[in-house]
Amino acid sequence: MSDEVEASLEDASLPTAASGSRRSPKDVTIYSTNQVGRIRELLTRMYAARNAIRFYSIDHPACESAIEALYEVIDRYFREGVEVEITFFEGEVFLGQQLLPDESVLFDQLIRELSASEVGSLIFRPGLDRVALARLLSILSSDPSTLQESGGVQRMISEAGISGAEVRSVKILESVDRKRASARGAHESYDDAISLLREIDILMRRNTTINSGMIKEVVRALVDNVVSSRYVMLELTGLKNYDEYTFYHSANVATLSLALGSTISSDSRFLQSLGTGALLHDIGKMTIDFEILNKPGPLTAAEWEAVKNHPITGARQAARIPGLDKSALVIIFEHHMRYDGNGYPTVVSRRTQHLASRIVAVADAFDAMTSRRTYSSARSQSEAMLALAKSADFALDPVLTRLFASILGIYPPRSVVRLSDGSIGIVMRPSEKDMLKPIVKVISDPASAMIEPYVVDLSNDSGITVRASLDAANLNIEVDDYL
Repeated sequence: MSDEVEASLEDASLPTAASGSRRSPKDVTIYSTNQVGRIRELLTRMYAARNAIRFYSIDHPACESAIEALYEVIDRYFREGVEVEITFFEGEVFLGQQLLPDESVLFDQLIRELSASEVGSLIFRPGLDRVALARLLSILSSDPSTLQESGGVQRMISEAGISGAEVRSVKILESVDRKRASARGAHESYDDAISLLREIDILMRRNTTINSGMIKEVVRALVDNVVSSRYVMLELTGLKNYDEYTFYHSANVATLSLALGSTISSDSRFLQSLGTGALLHDIGKMTIDFEILNKPGPLTAAEWEAVKNHPITGARQAARIPGLDKSALVIIFEHHMRYDGNGYPTVVSRRTQHLASRIVAVADAFDAMTSRRTYSSARSQSEAMLALAKSADFALDPVLTRLFASILGIYPPRSVVRLSDGSIGIVMRPSEKDMLKPIVKVISDPASAMIEPYVVDLSNDSGITVRASLDAANLNIEVDDYL
């Protein structure tokens, strides 16, 4: 990343509460700036104490010293009149309700280990003494399988008679969040992404702070719905809006990127970062004049330079969003760098695009080609897929391009096709058996007369194949009416 953009990372301040701890109307602790900053020391000492207990007996001087150091930090919160509530959720750590993005990265191993033991939250309350803390750490340092065989971490804490500390299960947190995300539904999560991008555009033009919490919530819903309802979400990527191209394009790229990324990894941290970077990949264009972005003729040298700078501008703007996942900045900066490194922005030393950036590059190219612009007509989805294949090895990652084609099929969802018997159909989704024979909703007979639609899987030895791709607009077919 360029020095200019790297320097801009320093501008990304963490969200902090006003000085002095207080209780909100809902009795939630609001931590002071100093208390938030101190959590890094607490987690460092907790990590050290757990490691010491794993290597030595609990009464070994190394363990006693590590436990005492941790207790000193916790006791400082008690002397200030607050309890300590630390939550671990989907690879991130919170103090109270405040996300700690830097600590989420620094203590990734600790978060993973505690989550594997089904530790969702740790709460330290006044009254906790050193003996109880030592017993708690001894339990938390146990192997997850040992904890499970003993009835779980909560049962072991209860049987140990530990007071002044509470552990809440991560399973409870996940079930509540999944239920909420499921209720949102695929269409609602897509619409929320569009609404969020509109709001970000307004806030950027007003030079107003953007709330990273809104971004996180929208991306989390997109991740959940792509994982649970991939082809419903992929159908939505066929939605285009000429007047709000950047908003719809960004939502589509996020959805397509997550569909591709989720076939590579199920890691929630990776998918959240990927979705965030994909959704914000073009925010650098939001400050470019609309007339330049929609100019029908060739751009001047100055105009083209402004467009080429949008990854740098976007990364700088994203770095100023308090609490935003900084790994998303890499995607924003690199998505036009190309697989062979010959794209933009140029960098002093040649670098390989990050995997997430290469994923977004494939999704970005596909959606751009299938969208109508002032300077180009939309290609059919099958034409775009063939164009992607031709760009593999130099502009795009060839492995990811092939994987993308296998997900969407040669004839992606929403494609209008002429079948070998003369009838017209709309592709619902690719078949797992044969990419050339998708699952189609037939909407006309061989004479092109409209009929009651029915679904057929062409891969089931129907004898019918796809003859050609058609332009829905030329046939006055409203694809949404059949989905």
